[in-house]
Amino acid sequence: MNRSTFLGALALVAVLPAAAVSVGGFDRVAGAGGRPSLTVYSNNLALVRMDLDRTIAPGQHTVRIDGLPTNLDQSSLVVLNDGVTLLGAHSFRSYQSPASGPGASLDLELEVERQFERLQLAFLTSGLGWSADYSLVIAPGDATARVGGFATVSNNSGAGYESAEVQLLAGTINRGVGGHIRMDEVRGSLARKMSTEAAPGLDGAAFGGYHIYTVSTPISLRPGESRRIRLLGDAAAAVEKVHTLSHTINYYQQQPEPLNQPVIVSYRVKREVGTEFGDLPLPAGQVRIYQPDEVGRLQLLGIASTANTPKGQDLRLTTGYAFDIVGTRTQIDYRRPEGNIYESAWKVELRNQSDSAVTVRVVEGLSGDWRILESSHQAEKLSAGAVRFLVDVPAGGRTVLEYRVRVRT
Repeated sequence: MNRSTFLGALALVAVLPAAAVSVGGFDRVAGAGGRPSLTVYSNNLALVRMDLDRTIAPGQHTVRIDGLPTNLDQSSLVVLNDGVTLLGAHSFRSYQSPASGPGASLDLELEVERQFERLQLAFLTSGLGWSADYSLVIAPGDATARVGGFATVSNNSGAGYESAEVQLLAGTINRGVGGHIRMDEVRGSLARKMSTEAAPGLDGAAFGGYHIYTVSTPISLRPGESRRIRLLGDAAAAVEKVHTLSHTINYYQQQPEPLNQPVIVSYRVKREVGTEFGDLPLPAGQVRIYQPDEVGRLQLLGIASTANTPKGQDLRLTTGYAFDIVGTRTQIDYRRPEGNIYESAWKVELRNQSDSAVTVRVVEGLSGDWRILESSHQAEKLSAGAVRFLVDVPAGGRTVLEYRVRVRT
């Protein structure tokens, strides 16, 4: 797979039948001669651009537009033609066509400075959105994996889009007061769209702080339909299986009872720059993690979520809790040598009943001015509020971590 199979650029295009008749003093545009374009966002929103073939002379005109989505945000409508002013819009009507399904019409009041052959519109509609999902198949031995990905586009906008070129935007946009994008943001987005359209072959392009992806071939999005589109397939990746025992302890009081804790199992999926998988910016989505069992049957290990991930950044995916690896945390000493100084000693016993040796990352959360006084394993300060110990536990055996900490409030 090369990067051209991944999504990247800006616009969803649909073909509608072209026709125009005059009805009761109205210029009625029943369809588009050009191809409308549409940018689909992940939060149930799309920006639609429509080119309507129609010769309109100078002067004031009322133009009725058919084939609009029933979820159209009328307040967002913009006319893109130079020399054409949108004076107002009214008479929004929804309808159901036996041929094309749901749709809507709207009357536009236009003031035209000079004759033009095509009316260019842009508007927002809800009901169109997309999401990403991935599969990660980990090979036996937990060292390598195959990664596949899909985008699911759902069309509940109240209109259909035939033979559409689909572009998707990954990232969270500010929708402004009341959930609407401000009109200056819409115009800025349209201007940037037209400036980048002349540069072909954009794949996974960065755009205005986001990433835009384009489907390589046109597809049809009918009303109420969802389509899965391949993002990437069978990309190779190196993985590392990680066992973690973490807890935030209250170091300022005695803990009378031992605390039994599960060990978290996760996978670090490596994405080195310069590799096929590492160079792809990944949209946020769910990751289903699989692995074949001892006889080769594929089994589900867990389902994790990942945020928007720039190129070169590893994925960290949690699958669940280890069944055969458990920990018991016990406070074995507690002192208060001064009013604002506390000392406590801890024992963390790790038991491994599996048939493989493991390394458990014991992560302790601390607060205040703290210092590890002594420990049976090397202490690594992760941050101002956390310390980590790497503890090797043999197959069918146990290992005990002990440490003493002093905390000053």
